[in-house]
Amino acid sequence: MINTLRQYTTAYKNKITNKFWGLVSLRTKKKKKGVILLSFITGPFTMAPWEFFTDPHPNYWTAEEVARLFLERGYDVDVINWNDTHFIPRKKYAVCIDMQYNLERLSHFLPEDCKKVMFLIASHPTHQNAAEKKRSRDFEKRRGIILPLGRQDPLTSNPCCADFLVGYGNKTIHGTYASFGKEIIPIPVPASDIYDFPEDKDFEKVRTHFLWFGGGGAILKGLDLVIEAFANLPHLKLSIMGPSAYKKDFEDIYTHELALPNITRYNRPRIQKDGSITSDGIDLIDIFNQCGAIIYVSASEGGGGATVHAMQAGLFPIVSPNTGINESVPSAVLKDPTVENIRQAVEDFSRLPAEKIKELSREVWEFARKNHTKKSFTDAWENFIDNIMKLPSH
Repeated sequence: MINTLRQYTTAYKNKITNKFWGLVSLRTKKKKKGVILLSFITGPFTMAPWEFFTDPHPNYWTAEEVARLFLERGYDVDVINWNDTHFIPRKKYAVCIDMQYNLERLSHFLPEDCKKVMFLIASHPTHQNAAEKKRSRDFEKRRGIILPLGRQDPLTSNPCCADFLVGYGNKTIHGTYASFGKEIIPIPVPASDIYDFPEDKDFEKVRTHFLWFGGGGAILKGLDLVIEAFANLPHLKLSIMGPSAYKKDFEDIYTHELALPNITRYNRPRIQKDGSITSDGIDLIDIFNQCGAIIYVSASEGGGGATVHAMQAGLFPIVSPNTGINESVPSAVLKDPTVENIRQAVEDFSRLPAEKIKELSREVWEFARKNHTKKSFTDAWENFIDNIMKLPSH
């Protein structure tokens, strides 16, 4: 009862400070060593016991987990939103961790000995902006239509201000930061859920069924290319999950293709009160189990969180290097993801024997279970805090 009351009190205190000052302050139960500034997302710290996020994006969990690791080490934690352009640091922060965009502005107000950390969750904006523009030009050549750019990020010099760069992605993603000449400490993307290996899956049937699973930015993330590839492959099935295929301008352009009998759409997955994840009333794992592979040919990504989630169910990844999937994952990597190359890749997969697809599925599942769990995320952050950043002990 006392713990529940404390949870209510803390949640409402945080709701108030977040609403009026854009700040949530967390107190360590250990002997206080200092204060950490976390420029990430405040929402998870304002939830009353009965409240929960319906979006299964792992950022809601990772924000709480990073804060927890510092609280356990004897540090108070102040949390602001990553896009807060008004907050001015007033405390002698020992560490400032910023999710991508705010570090340069904050650094002018931080103590000289504050350790500044940039948490990479995407490619560098220079790369992403150029990649989306190129994809948009290619789309215009194919379809004769100009769509507004939807995923342009503000340019930043944040890596120059950082003492440490840590984050998601593979060598391709990390390479977009190469000009800054700083080592990147890799952090694995944690999957939102884990599953048992689907032993009873019909691998003969699923070898002809593919999944595209992603967030916003259809052109940047290659949904247009995938749809055009499957439009001429009536013997292969494509399930599309996420908001991109429901954007009106995109939907209007692909009205014919989206109505084809081999293409099915699902809305963005949502977490239910019982903790299950569903899309249009169907359990996410049931959608995964209909498919043999996930195809995701993004031109710019962080760590490919949706693809990693699907890998937990054993879906074989057919991806671009810029999707950010680890190079060690059993996968088909399309360095030039044209419509023709996508078509060839999915046809090649569909011709594999069911036994081979099950073997690949198990290898993918084992890699995901070993490298992309909440525990692997926590282990990597603990190693960074304790052995690389080496927080002061006083």
